[in-house]
This record gives sequence, C-alpha cells and structure tokens, in this order.
Amino acid sequence: MKIAIDAGHGYTKALSETGERVLFPSLIALAPAGPDLGTFAGAAPIVVNGRPYLIGETARLSATSLFSHDKATDPFTLALTWYAAATVTGPGYHTVSLGVGLPLSWYAVQKVALSTALKGTVDIDNCHLLIESVSVFPQGVGALLAMGSLPDGLIALVDIGYRTVDYLVAQVRGGIPTPILDRSGTWQGGMHVAYTAMGQRLEKDTHVRFEAHELVEREAVTAQGRRILLEPHRTAAFQALAADLSRHLATVWDGVGDKLDTLLLAGGGALALATYLAGLTAPTLLPDSQWANAQGYLGLMG
Repeated sequence: MKIAIDAGHGYTKALSETGERVLFPSLIALAPAGPDLGTFAGAAPIVVNGRPYLIGETARLSATSLFSHDKATDPFTLALTWYAAATVTGPGYHTVSLGVGLPLSWYAVQKVALSTALKGTVDIDNCHLLIESVSVFPQGVGALLAMGSLPDGLIALVDIGYRTVDYLVAQVRGGIPTPILDRSGTWQGGMHVAYTAMGQRLEKDTHVRFEAHELVEREAVTAQGRRILLEPHRTAAFQALAADLSRHLATVWDGVGDKLDTLLLAGGGALALATYLAGLTAPTLLPDSQWANAQGYLGLMG
C-alpha cells in the first residue's frame, strides 16, 4: 500500500492510495508516569516500537508542537510519521511504501537520511508495518503538483505551514514546471509566529501564559476565571504575519513578482492569511489546501 504523509509542525496528515485519510495535531510527548486509575485513566498511551507516547489531542497539555530542523534524527517526527501510517492501514501486518516531504531549503541535505530513518519494521500497538521504501519530496513541489493540470506561464506557489513557509516560482510549458531555484526557498515564519504573538499579548493582559499550540482553532480561553474571546487577538496577529510574509516575498521575488501569471496558496495557513497578503498577484487558494502536499506526494509516487 502507498501512503503519503505530511508530518507538518502544526498537523500531521496521512492519505492512502485507497482513500483513507487521517489528520491530527503534531503534538507528541513520552507518556508520563502516574497513578494507575484503571478505567478512569483516559486514553491509553500509544506504544511505538516499545516506547509509550501521548499523540495528538491527548498530548495537548503535555507537549509543545513538533519542531526539529533535522527530521531524520528526531524520534518524535519518526514516531508521528509511523503512527499516521498505522492509523490509515489499521490493525494487522502490512507492507507499505511511504511518500513524505521536507521544506525546500532542507531537502537536498536531509532527503537520504530521512528515507533511511523511516524504513524498516515498526510495531504500533496491534499494527505491524514493514516499510519497504520511502520517497522524499520537496514540500513546495508536492503542493504544486497537487493541482494536477498546470496552466502555462510563470507560476508561483506559497505553502504556508505552522513553522515554515515554502515559496516556489516555476516556468510552466506544456504543463511541465521548471522551478526557478534562486526565487524558491523556505521562510522560517509560519502560523506559529502569529499564535506566539497572541500568547504574548494574552500574557501581558492577563498574566497567564499560553503556549502557541493552545490557541490554535480556539474561539476563547479562560484566564483566572475570565473568558477571553480570541478573535481580536487573532486578526491582529494574522495581519502582522501576512505583512511580514508579503515583505519577504516582495524581496525574494523582486523583478518577477509583478510578472506572475498565477499565484497559488497551499498549506494549513493559506485560508487564514489569504485575505491579508498585500502587494501580490491575486492568489488562488488550492482546493483542500491543507492536504495539498499529501495529495501531491501520493501522485508523485505513481
């Protein structure tokens, strides 16, 4: 079975060739020791190759969001990827091929190591995987190819993730994109910057600290018994992040930004920032934009 996995810093997405899909927050922590509460203990830890973890929503109060510059050596990244594969395959013994991605600026250095690290036999509770092959793709390219048929012309894509933003410019002829490498790369920004700013503002106002991942997709929080609506804080933070991203793209795309025929937005943050991006060609939001990378990887696996 072929499985495409986008283990982002905000959410992990997995999509199988048979159509199964799963999405969960990229939150993970080693399961803490504590009293045995039996049936009152809540969700049992997930055991990955003998190590017990809390993953996704169950880890929200125990972990921060996933972030590592070297995914091949990060045990949390590997465990999340394997768990996502096990979730879409289900119980039993399975032989699978994985398609995964790396940010554009990390791709050349890390692709071989990540492929090697993910291969092999993995046991996750009652699911046993033999990962016989791993294909590693550049994130921006995966999202671009998720569109399927590409229009000819100068095309750009901005893939807005939780910790990073990939940007890519390509010349398309006959539906085939040729990336312009000096106009493509990775910006170390992403939605985490906006949520961190929200947390800092809340801490200043309430003297209660909120981690960035605690504010994702929340309408309100409680601080010292007071319910605080997040919409005003979110709007200001999204506008500030979009302004910073627009300035960065204006710099790296100087000379080509005004000549783009098509600008595509992908990633989990695309919908949040689309209306605030300024000074750019009117962007087109990819359908199902949060899944664009996984869909592209699955297509590239053939």
